[in-house]
This record gives sequence, structure tokens and C-alpha cells, in this order.
Amino acid sequence: MPDELIISEMFGMTLQGEGRSQGRPAMFLRLGLCNLDCRWCDTPYTWDWTGKNGEAFSKKDLRHVTGEQVASKLPEGCPRLVITGGEPLIQKKALIDFIENHLPESCAVEIETNGTLDPTGLPRFVHFNVSPKLPHSGVDFNKAINFDVLRLYERLDADFKFVVKEPSDLELINDIQNIVGINPSNIWLMPEGRSARDVMRHIQQWFMLCVDNGWNLSTRLHVLAFGDERGV
Repeated sequence: MPDELIISEMFGMTLQGEGRSQGRPAMFLRLGLCNLDCRWCDTPYTWDWTGKNGEAFSKKDLRHVTGEQVASKLPEGCPRLVITGGEPLIQKKALIDFIENHLPESCAVEIETNGTLDPTGLPRFVHFNVSPKLPHSGVDFNKAINFDVLRLYERLDADFKFVVKEPSDLELINDIQNIVGINPSNIWLMPEGRSARDVMRHIQQWFMLCVDNGWNLSTRLHVLAFGDERGV
């Protein structure tokens, strides 16, 4: 029996809204389940069954599908598939089977992860967008940050995307960069927010911090264009 993926939704074509491939055409595959519970999570419908973030969602909204079924939904010539969540690496075994056996070679693959789970075994051509969670996420530091695992991602030349909310975030990002050994060119700051106003509120401050530290700045294009709307 083939490995099945537990998915929340699949949508596109759209544009990648964040990070290095911001603005590039992509399909999105959002997987269910997460091992963290960020207080500002914008996809609680993938994991929040108790209402921690204000609304209790149902596991019944998740679907079990084969890799072959997912691949059949991709448009011909799909240039990029962004696999997000939830936390995709909870389903690493099924992910490996899907990527290795069902995706066309011409389709670039990005996996968005919180950086707490070991990526070993996934194909080398996968690009990881790692988003370590800072204290304003509400997740205990020792649960949110695993330096040994972050070093594994650093060796894969992953991008590290930090959701920033407060000026005090800067010191911790610097600490993580130094401990893990992250190249500054692989660090992205992205303002937290579910509205264009929130995303842009402190953009000048984050802009200058990136200039000063040799980092990159990412907005959230989908939020600027559509707010908190799903499926774009």
C-alpha cells in the first residue's frame, strides 16, 4: 500500500509570497499536523483541535491522499511546488516517497519547515525554507529551537526565515546565526502580520536592520494583495 500524505489543502497556480522565490509562480501543497503551537499561527486549521488560537478545528477536515493523487492535480509544466503546513517533516517518509516517485524532475521543490525535525533522507535538490520560532510565538525556547537540527539545515544551504515582531528579536537572531554558523546571505527577516497594515508597520526598521547585518528582507506578497484570505 503506498504511503499517504495527510493534507489540508492544495491550491494554485499562485505566486510564492515569501523568501528567496518571492513573486515566482508556484503550486502550494499544505500538509496537516504540527509539532508546535504558535500563538500567531495563520494556519491553525492544520493542527488546532482544541481552540488554543481562538477556534477549534476538526481533524476531519484533513484528507489522506496518495502521492500519485497529489501529482495528478499539478498543472502540466508546473515550475515549482511549495510544500508547507503545519509541519511537513512530521510526514517525512511519505514526503520522500512522493517527491522521489511522483513529481516531475522539472518541478522545483521547496519545503517550509520550523526547523525542529531532521531533514536527513530527503532528496538533495529540495530547497528548505527554515523558520525557527522566536519567543513571541509563545512556544518554549527549548522546544522551538534545536541547534543540532538547525546545523543540519545550514549544511544543506537552506534559507532561514525569521518572523519578526519586536526589536528584541534582533539579539536572538544574531545569537542563532553565530551558534549555527548561518551565512548572513541566507537569513531573511519577515514581519509578522495577517494584514497589509501589520506587515508594513515597521518595515523601515526591518529594512535598515537587514542593511546593517547583511540579511535579506521579505514581505508577504499574498497578505499585501489579499489579506488573510486562504488559497492564494
